Amino acid sequence: MDRSQFLKTLLGASITGFTMKGKWIFAAPLPFFGVPSGTRPYLHNPRPDSIWVSWWSNGDSQTFIDYGLAADQLTNTETGAVDVFSAGNAYHSGKLSGLTPNTFYYYRVRTETVTSEVFRFRTAKDLGSKSGKFRALIIGDNQITAKESSGDPYFRYEKLMERAVSKIRALHGEKPIEEIVDVVLMPGDQVDVGSVDQWRNLHFYCSRLISPNVPIMTSVGNHETYGDPGLDRYRRLFRYEEIDYASVAGGDGDSYYAHQMSNLVFVHTNSELGNNGTQTQWVRNLKDAYSADESVDWVVSICHRPYQAEQYLGDISSWLRNTAMGILNESDKHFLNIGAHHHIYHRGQVRDQPTYHIISGGSAWDQYWGQSGREADYDDVQKSINNWAWQLMEIDHVEAKAEVVCYSEAHCLLPANQRWIYNSQEIDRFHRNRSLAAPDRPSLEDTPDGEVNLPVTLKSSAFSSSAGEQLNSIQYQVATDAGYNTLKVDEIVDFENYYGDTGAPDYVPVDINAGKDITRYELGVNRLANGTYFARIRHRDRNAMWSEWSDSVSLEIGGSDVAEPSIALAKMVYGVGEAIPVVYAFGPGNATDWVGIYRKGDTPGQGAAMLWEYVSGASGQVTPTRGPNNFAAGEEAFAVFFENDGYNEISPRIPLYIGRMTELSASKSEFTESEDVSIAYAEADLPETRNRIHLYRAGDVAGAVDSLASVAIESETGQWTIPPLGKGYFYAVVQANSGNLMISEPLPFSVGDRIANLSIEKDRLTFGEDLSVTYENGPANPKDYLGIFRQGEQPGEGDLVHYQYVDGDAARTEIISADIAPGKYYVSLLTNDSYTEVSNRQNFTVVPRLIELEELSFNEDKSEASLEWDTTMGVEYVLQKSSDMKGWGDVATMTGTGKVETMRV
Repeated sequence: MDRSQFLKTLLGASITGFTMKGKWIFAAPLPFFGVPSGTRPYLHNPRPDSIWVSWWSNGDSQTFIDYGLAADQLTNTETGAVDVFSAGNAYHSGKLSGLTPNTFYYYRVRTETVTSEVFRFRTAKDLGSKSGKFRALIIGDNQITAKESSGDPYFRYEKLMERAVSKIRALHGEKPIEEIVDVVLMPGDQVDVGSVDQWRNLHFYCSRLISPNVPIMTSVGNHETYGDPGLDRYRRLFRYEEIDYASVAGGDGDSYYAHQMSNLVFVHTNSELGNNGTQTQWVRNLKDAYSADESVDWVVSICHRPYQAEQYLGDISSWLRNTAMGILNESDKHFLNIGAHHHIYHRGQVRDQPTYHIISGGSAWDQYWGQSGREADYDDVQKSINNWAWQLMEIDHVEAKAEVVCYSEAHCLLPANQRWIYNSQEIDRFHRNRSLAAPDRPSLEDTPDGEVNLPVTLKSSAFSSSAGEQLNSIQYQVATDAGYNTLKVDEIVDFENYYGDTGAPDYVPVDINAGKDITRYELGVNRLANGTYFARIRHRDRNAMWSEWSDSVSLEIGGSDVAEPSIALAKMVYGVGEAIPVVYAFGPGNATDWVGIYRKGDTPGQGAAMLWEYVSGASGQVTPTRGPNNFAAGEEAFAVFFENDGYNEISPRIPLYIGRMTELSASKSEFTESEDVSIAYAEADLPETRNRIHLYRAGDVAGAVDSLASVAIESETGQWTIPPLGKGYFYAVVQANSGNLMISEPLPFSVGDRIANLSIEKDRLTFGEDLSVTYENGPANPKDYLGIFRQGEQPGEGDLVHYQYVDGDAARTEIISADIAPGKYYVSLLTNDSYTEVSNRQNFTVVPRLIELEELSFNEDKSEASLEWDTTMGVEYVLQKSSDMKGWGDVATMTGTGKVETMRV
């Protein structure tokens, strides 16, 4: 598909566009009207018989909700409560109970000074209801407070919500939104910091277009915790502790919860708790409940930090990816995970289960291709598109089908006056129907006989499906053994793969698989070493279902560079008596080649192996069982590959440890410079093991540099008290006898405030000049960033003028190239996408740049002037005048086009 075809597909026929010299020109953005004025309530906790209603006032004390079945029959009144968060910020709330399921109610709210207009909402359907359709608006990561430049007075989130509501109503005959959408799902970062001001004047304010009519359900993101680390305000605002599914209540009140609507269960997790055992057990209990519940057909999980991300690699929820997703997917009712955190749209499929995962990144802080130094194309992500977008999920109970459609609105790098140009264009659509059959089993065709030199192309049979589905993906596997334990190729190829964009000026997403025949997979020259291999494939349809694996075919590869024999272990720590499987590859293939496991310090041939076993063939997996195997807890060992019943080591040694992973903990993660640092340990092996806890600085690799301090472990449980340390970010880790093998998870902590040291090359810059920033002793988190703020304003309160991520480096020199308007600023290092400063500030000043005019001319009476100069694309030019060369006033402004422009004044 060429670029023109792609754009037609992306933007759809409803937008006017045409090609002009290779550049796309689109219809003007739709008009935007902003949220309505007046008191507009906020609904949450939708139940078949109740709902919570809340709103803000400047200090009123009375709380009344009048409601009934008609706008002119508000015959019932609920008296609610008021929570005064601060002077001038009174939060009114009340619960309407005893309602009838699936019924429209009219209501208004009032205090002693204000009475709202009359609004309407619909109660939730009965639990287990499977009639009609269920719809949810998904709109995430909307925390930005900064408004657009060029005089646009609206918040980004305010615009995104207006676009979503307008499009949804247009799709359904302009019906009222409460007749179309059942619930709004927001997967975290509803605010930038958890202050009263932002909750009231950002989240509640910008939700006003929909919040009086459709209930909103939120999840905890990292930004909710900034300025509100205990989530006190969050818990006071919402009543999630009242609801649960199947009496399985979350262990942390509002922090995480689940609820059922119709035949769906929504699981709102808290990614900020990390690998939390209590939350994990809660997820397991929920899975047991919904798996056996006939009233539940669909499960949607929400976790702010996503399952995967192709930008800012590793900035995901490892708990979701490695623990929770597997539990949720033990039932195929779980079909969708919603994440956020990254300010883009992304969609992929879990590799082995029929489950989708998306990032609903809303319209928060700018994120775009090339911004991060760490980007990668993963085969469990099918689309990463850097547009501001929202999604509409629909469950069709009659067809037993779930479908999600994503609509694009804007791109952050387009000029502000052209940014909202997509006008709700569909950019993705995917579905799940649990009643449909899986695709037919494929086969590999035309595989070569006898020895063959690379390149070789694996050819798939044509896709076939009795369910009428289309091909989405093919998974190719090539292994050195028929059991596919030693994979040399394991790749999923999708029929489309959106990764990257075209760059300036259009930033059009690119399908890097466009025109690619995914039924052909080439094994390139030297991709495989000489030897025998086994290959198989399977097909996945656009219903996320996998076929059975094809029959295996064997390949005899010759003519490649010979690979060295190797072995690999799944982990480094094994319990006493635990089996130790060893994967081996590219061995000589003798009948008596073998793998041995020895104590550290022993020499093969001079002492017996503790465990050993012959291998079968050149590659495969073996679990050594022969030998005395009298390892004791706390011993180090190594595995190695031997040739032909001898002691010639044909692979590098792989170290391992016999015993337990030691658990490290601390009462807190931040210490003052005058405090001792106390680190507790548990589940440690016996003291004669000589294992030690070592202390390192953040960013140092354990074992590669000397530790700052260490202590021997002398009991199964104990405590290490470290005298006061200087400022710094540190981590403690247990290492085995040698000091190199890590046998605990690292325990990070910090000492002091404003720890990092930051300097700048120049403190006076001309507009357009680069700012060179150097820092050291940073915390080395994936989303640490350099932030630029106006002098006199605080992070999280004033505007973030510019920011640049530093890719998790503890020390770095960063060149910031940004057209920052003339003025006084400071730059500092902030940690983990928060407004927490971890360095000193450095002030600097930007002064205007003198512009060389191409021409300056006046009319005859000197009353008008004409100026011509070579402009820079996107730069705003301001012409000022003065009668005394002291007081200057603006005369005119112009946005640069990259060409010579004329300004007449």
